[in-house]
Amino acid sequence: MADHQWTRKTQIGEGAFGRVYRVMRGEDVYAMKVLTDRRMWEREKRFLSLADHPLFPKLVDAWEEEDGGTVTYALLMTHFWGDPLSDVLERRGAFGQTDAVRIALAVADGLAWLQEQDGTILFRDLKAENLILSPDGNVHLTDFGSACFLRDAQDARTGTPGYAAPEQLEKGKETGTSGDVYAFGRLLFYLLTGEAPAMQKGLTIRDCDPSLSACLDLLVRECTMEGQKERLPDMYCVLERLLEIVTASPRRYRKMEKEAEKSPEIFYEMSIRT
Repeated sequence: MADHQWTRKTQIGEGAFGRVYRVMRGEDVYAMKVLTDRRMWEREKRFLSLADHPLFPKLVDAWEEEDGGTVTYALLMTHFWGDPLSDVLERRGAFGQTDAVRIALAVADGLAWLQEQDGTILFRDLKAENLILSPDGNVHLTDFGSACFLRDAQDARTGTPGYAAPEQLEKGKETGTSGDVYAFGRLLFYLLTGEAPAMQKGLTIRDCDPSLSACLDLLVRECTMEGQKERLPDMYCVLERLLEIVTASPRRYRKMEKEAEKSPEIFYEMSIRT
């Protein structure tokens, strides 16, 4: 598909390896990502084609073209109207607990789906900047540039400081499914408190807001432990825990809250040891 086919083309994003445009063909609107690196294009194209889940955009087309000796690589995909979740959080601060958990459930379901695929897909760059919050309240996760299969996770260090698990940024460290768990915990903390990852160190969500659920406080801590073995092992476990919290009867929830309120000392001891 050549540029002259678009009735409108507007740049909506830019990164180190390319740009993202909103393009129109007739009444149809798409997002088009144009990359300069063939390997990144091939990797992102591969994972977009596999990510058949409402959280992720659908790949519509992919092509390469040359202009004046310069080769670029394009991905045409679903366009989501809305704002980056990071922009929304900066404007409004924390979401209410109900809305934060609703967004977290959508993200956890998508990431759990990836990790359940044959070969196990790791997203590796979950962050508020990569999530689009639509006017209807739905959330969508974009940018598969860092994704990989579990078997290839040792090939390169990647991720965003603050969100990425410690081992994901350190050369020679073994990484796995709990890396996405760590980033999810950082995101959930941000949604519940309005505190960006760089400001979260040493705090719990109830340090920021004592009215927040002790169960969610426990879940965030179980996701963001520095040691991989202390974290929840994968996103399916995270999703199960979230669903247990939101579907509990009032009596069961009160019991869970009391149990969770007794746990902080154990986690502080584990943090010191690791």
